[in-house]
Amino acid sequence: MPVNSDYKVSVIVPVYNAQQYLKDTLDTIIGQSLKSIEIICVDDGSSDESLSILKDYQNKDSRLIVLTQQNQYAGVARNNGLNIARGKYVVFWDADDLFEKNALECMYKKCEKDQADLCVCAANRYDSLTQTIIKTGTYLKKEMLPDHIPFSKKTHPRYIFNFSTNVPWNKMWKRSFIEKHHLRFQNLKQANDTYFSMMSYFLAECITIVDKPLMNYRINNTQSLTGKASSTVFCSYQAYYQVYEDLKNDIHFTKEIKQSFDNRLINGMLYSLKTQSMVQSFMKIYIKLQQSLIHDFQISQQLNQDYFYVKKDYQDFKDVMTLTPHQFLLTQYQMTNRHIYTRGHGFLYHIYYALYYSRIWKLCMKLKENLKKL
Repeated sequence: MPVNSDYKVSVIVPVYNAQQYLKDTLDTIIGQSLKSIEIICVDDGSSDESLSILKDYQNKDSRLIVLTQQNQYAGVARNNGLNIARGKYVVFWDADDLFEKNALECMYKKCEKDQADLCVCAANRYDSLTQTIIKTGTYLKKEMLPDHIPFSKKTHPRYIFNFSTNVPWNKMWKRSFIEKHHLRFQNLKQANDTYFSMMSYFLAECITIVDKPLMNYRINNTQSLTGKASSTVFCSYQAYYQVYEDLKNDIHFTKEIKQSFDNRLINGMLYSLKTQSMVQSFMKIYIKLQQSLIHDFQISQQLNQDYFYVKKDYQDFKDVMTLTPHQFLLTQYQMTNRHIYTRGHGFLYHIYYALYYSRIWKLCMKLKENLKKL
């Protein structure tokens, strides 16, 4: 659809069984300081009261549009919202997060100032259990940003895939850029944003940054897909593979950009592996990585530590390629125990890692029991 001058930004929100947090999220969207926006909420076949909440808000604010679809996951919902979007720029926000009042205004002004295809901002985490903001540099890695902004793969090839994560909610796109390159989210239950974000990094001629946190990503949300990796074991692998298939023969896919891609890929696959909570799922992805990763992505078997941006990724990658799954889990548990007790972190840090790696330990014990049965 053509750009409507009345809408500077289209806010697209996939919604699935989000009733617990949906009102808080909608309030932070409707209350944005940038008023010339449209808000496109796509209900993905919710079985709770989400759709009813959306319709109530639609009756109160004419800028809000509600679409419905059968449960086809967030990627399809975002695409359906994008198909009717009319704003000059587009953001894809989640139905359980919280956004600073000036988030859209800051990103819009930065895009306009730099004539950018893509704007990426910093973000914090919001713990639902403790109701506290947790500062993090995860979503905008300042150490991997160039000195000169704006930038692109031409001026900053070494870290083009690494300066941010693949999440869509800390980004603003020029809609004409999306349409020019026919970008759409993948139809995957999880990691459907990997292809969209990574192709955007590669294709954008101008990327700009807002270096202050403009949104708060909710953690400890039991409905979040990040906590359900074991039911979607190969989604992340499939997503990265599609990116690589589309880029490997591109003349602009240089050695430096391949290094950036390999680092993003390996980090992502290690994360996928470590977030499994079921033995069968862990085994499936572990074996897949051992047997296929190097071949499918044409990764050199002679990689040295200098090739890796995150040094722990180098050791973990070597371990996955050479150790049994049981050995890998034991190594992870032992390394983390040493890390916790030899560094002066606070109490919450210790609690977090104790809880996280107790799950790793339980997974290790489950695997050991399964091996005994064979």
